Amino acid sequence: MASGKCFTDLPDVLLLEILSYLNIEDLAMSVQHVNSHWQNVSQDSSLWKNQTFSPGCKMTDEEIARHLRNMPALQAFCPSGRINTEVIVDTLCRYCIDIRHIEFKYFHELSNSRLHEILIKFPNIEKMCIPFPIEDQLHFADLVGQLQKLRIIIFHAHNVPVADGVLRAIADGCPSLQCLDLGFGIFQNQDVEYFLEKKGQQLLSFCYRGYMSNVAHRFLTECANLEYLVYEHCNEDLPSTDIQCLSKLSEMRNLTLIAIKEDQTRNVSTIFKNESMSKLITLDLYLCDDFDGSSLAVILTNCPQLQRLTVRDCALTDYGFQYIGNCKNLQLLDTAGCSLITDKSMEYVGAGCPNLNHLYVAQCYQLTNKGIEYVCSGCQKLKYLSIQGCPETTDDVMEHIFKCKQLEVLELSCNSHLSGIHFPLIPSNLVHLNELRVHDCFSLDEKCMSKLKEEMPHLLIVGNYTKN
Repeated sequence: MASGKCFTDLPDVLLLEILSYLNIEDLAMSVQHVNSHWQNVSQDSSLWKNQTFSPGCKMTDEEIARHLRNMPALQAFCPSGRINTEVIVDTLCRYCIDIRHIEFKYFHELSNSRLHEILIKFPNIEKMCIPFPIEDQLHFADLVGQLQKLRIIIFHAHNVPVADGVLRAIADGCPSLQCLDLGFGIFQNQDVEYFLEKKGQQLLSFCYRGYMSNVAHRFLTECANLEYLVYEHCNEDLPSTDIQCLSKLSEMRNLTLIAIKEDQTRNVSTIFKNESMSKLITLDLYLCDDFDGSSLAVILTNCPQLQRLTVRDCALTDYGFQYIGNCKNLQLLDTAGCSLITDKSMEYVGAGCPNLNHLYVAQCYQLTNKGIEYVCSGCQKLKYLSIQGCPETTDDVMEHIFKCKQLEVLELSCNSHLSGIHFPLIPSNLVHLNELRVHDCFSLDEKCMSKLKEEMPHLLIVGNYTKN
C-alpha cells in the first residue's frame, strides 16, 4: 500500500497462476473487463488450452454469440443443444482465432458453405466431430486433407451415401491423422481398402459400422498400432477363419464387436487365445450369435487386465463365469439380455470381483434374490446396480442391496411385482443414493414413495410407478 501498488499491478506470472483457477465463464465475461492489462493476460493460450465452451439447451443463440465475442483465444467449441449454425459459425469464425477442437452433433444443420468456412478459417484443427455433408463431398474431403495437424475425425453420418474418392482424399492428406470414426455412412469398398492400406500403420483408433470387404478386413488386421476398434460386422461372406486374424492387433486396449454371425462367432474366442490381447482393458460384445460360456472362459483366462466387460444379448451360460476371478481389476460388468445365466454366475462374480462398481443384469430372467445376494455380499464397492426386468426377484432383494453402502444409482424398472415395503429403510442404509429408476413398477405403494421423497429430497426418482 505504501508503494502505491494494488492488486491489478500483479506481475503477469502471478496473475496467470491466479487466473488458471477460473472457469471459462469467468475468463470470458468477467476478468477481461477489469482493465486492458487483465484483458491481455486473460487471453494467454495457456489459460484456454484445457477449456471447452459447451453451451447447452438453456443458452440462447444471442447468449452463445455474446460469449464467443469475448473468447478470441478459445480452442474448443462443442455445443450440446440446438443452435442456429449459420449465426453461430459466422460469429465463431469472426471472433475466434485458433480453434483446435470443434464438435457439431448429428442434429446440427451445418451447411456446406459454413463447413468449408470452418475448415479454411481454422487450419490448426486437431479434433473434428461433424455431420457428414450430403453435397460437394469431394471438395469437403480435399479441404479436410489439407489439415496438417488433424488427429481425430468423427463423422456423424446416418446412412448417408458417400462419394467414391472421399476417403482416398483424406488418406492422401491429413499427415497427423490417428483416429477415424466413420459413423453410419455408406462408404465405397475401394475407398475403405485404400484408406486402411495407406493410413493403417499410423491409426490408433478406428470405428466402422457397415459392410467391409475381405480385402479391407485383411488391411484392418494389419493395423499394428491400433488400440481402439469398433467393428460392426456386415460381411456374411467373410471366411469364418478370417475373424481370428484380429488377434494380430496385440496393442488393443478397447474392442467392440457387434453382430458377428453364428459361423464366425465360433472363432471369436480364438482372437484372445495365448494372451494375444493381454493389454485389453475394455471389451464390448453385442448381438454375437452363438457366443457361449466356453467363449467367455477363453476371454477371461487370457485378458487379465480387463476393467470393463459388456456381453449383451449373447448365449452365455454359467460355465464361463467361473473364470471371472482372473480379472481382479474388473469394475464394470454388463450382461443385459443374457437370459441363460443363473444365480451361479452371480456367485462367481461375487467371489471374484471385489472391485466391481457397476453391474447391469437387465433382462437376465433366471436371476433370483439369491444371485443378487451373492453380488452384494462380495462386491460392496458397487455404485451402480441395475436389475431391470428380472421377474424372479422380489421385495426382499432390497435386504441384500442394503449391503452396498456406496450405491449411487439403483435401477429396478420393469419389476411390476415390486411393492416397495422395504423402501422406508433406504434413507438409513443407502445414504449415497442419488438416483432411483422405477419405470413400469406399477405395484409400488404410493405412501412408501411419498415418504421416501420426503426423507431424501435430493433423490432423483425416475419412472412411472402409478397406473393412470
